[in-house]
Amino acid sequence: MINQMEPAPKDTEYDLYFGPAHPGSGNFGVKLKIDGEIVTSARADPGYLHRGFEKLMEYRTPIQNAVLSDRLCVLEPLNWNLVHAEAVDELMDIDVPERAKYIRVIMAELSRIQSHIIWYGAFSIGTGFDTGFKMAFGYRDYVLDLFELITGGRVYPAGYICPGGVRRDLPNGAMDKILKVLDQMDEMIKLEELENPALDARAKGVGILKVKDAIRLGATGPVLRGSGMKTDVRKEEPYEIYDRLDFEVPVRREGDAYARYIIGIEEMKQSIKIVKQALEELPEGEVIAPKFKKPKVSVKIPEGEVYVRNEVARGEAAVYMVSNGGSTPYRCKIRGPDFLHMIPVLEHLLKGAQIADVPAIYWSLNICPADMDR
Repeated sequence: MINQMEPAPKDTEYDLYFGPAHPGSGNFGVKLKIDGEIVTSARADPGYLHRGFEKLMEYRTPIQNAVLSDRLCVLEPLNWNLVHAEAVDELMDIDVPERAKYIRVIMAELSRIQSHIIWYGAFSIGTGFDTGFKMAFGYRDYVLDLFELITGGRVYPAGYICPGGVRRDLPNGAMDKILKVLDQMDEMIKLEELENPALDARAKGVGILKVKDAIRLGATGPVLRGSGMKTDVRKEEPYEIYDRLDFEVPVRREGDAYARYIIGIEEMKQSIKIVKQALEELPEGEVIAPKFKKPKVSVKIPEGEVYVRNEVARGEAAVYMVSNGGSTPYRCKIRGPDFLHMIPVLEHLLKGAQIADVPAIYWSLNICPADMDR
């Protein structure tokens, strides 16, 4: 017979797995300990993709690795094309044509826009806003149509941004189509900015990351800017033609999931502004350096080492490349933003959160498991 006056057991913690089987996590897992509805601790559980790109690059030429760099993050392949190409350019002392620099920035910013659209869609579904998810992926298709027209591929551009420049010039009519798609992106942003009390309630005050913790845990990009720190590699160490363009770096000080969501929307506006400027100032000329006009020809990479960093959609990305004078890199180490966002930052934010808020916090970090399991 149960004694109703007997006190409840002190150990009330239970294990709950938020992982790859969950529609809100992607190829990534988190081992949660919960007490009632509260998360008492979280332990990231990565490693489901087994990709090994850094090692694969040691056995491939720069042109082959340009294609491989697409896969570093399927959500923004052209941005990863760019940082890899810049590392090879610097190591080989390649003078990239001016027109190619403008096209690189146009494509990288279009990639940033469609990446942030995915972020908005995933964040929406993580907070129970199914309409936002469907709207986002519908509008993203307009950008993918551009990628197909310009690069030949929709999701993977097959190393369009490659060492020496870009694989081919913009086709006839591409500029007008880009401007039309930018107008469609403006239309989508206006819809995103409509009042949404349900999303606001699920995001405001949730997953607060103080700026001192963001710095301590290694956050970069929108995650760090959402906590109040104004920082962007495109401004601090301009590459390509970013120092010639007028754009702002959005910052929020709340540090919660809502602030990070708003940063994504504001950054899409700035990317639209960047693309329009680059199109207006686009010069005539070649789009690839002479050395890479025949990509099938194996080229020697001068002995040396470089470290190149860029601002991708999720934060700071970098490539450290070493050559011993052969036709393939001797070593290639990739620094992606997601490793720190998905392990120390996520674990920090989930402690003390409610179970229902886990998807909102998780997706507010704009994670890409492919980048972490590289």
